[in-house]
Amino acid sequence: MTIDEINDRVNPKRMAHRGKERVQRRVRTVREKVMGAVDADQVEGQIKGNPLAAGLIAFGVGALTASLLPADRTAREAAQALADRAEPMAEHMKAEAKEIGAEIGSHVGDTAKESAHHLEESAKESVEHVKSEAKSSGEHVKEESRQAADDVRRSSREG
Repeated sequence: MTIDEINDRVNPKRMAHRGKERVQRRVRTVREKVMGAVDADQVEGQIKGNPLAAGLIAFGVGALTASLLPADRTAREAAQALADRAEPMAEHMKAEAKEIGAEIGSHVGDTAKESAHHLEESAKESVEHVKSEAKSSGEHVKEESRQAADDVRRSSREG
């Protein structure tokens, strides 16, 4: 993994962007499951597959229809009863949204820790490599100096 790749993984903007994309994919998937049906068989299958979403959509359609009609006492009571029954579903949806948010936060934290670990390992490897190269170069220079000194001694004896 290169430094640029590690930087990309730990960059807060990129992490937030990736989290946002995951949430958008989930929303898109749920929306396609609920609204993407074309024929009656598909609608029925999707309602059976996700009854909570179907219930919320039905509730929304019912509330919209009710708001267009004049209200009488019976209608108000029925609307209140429906709202009372829908409240647990709304609480469940809130809990799911909180869970998704916690999951994203946890994932971002884990990714940051993992990236920091990789960066630390890469830095350690780079330091070791530089030390090794410096030692090797030092030994090479030492050997060349020794050979040069020997050459000077030989030429002074011959000369």
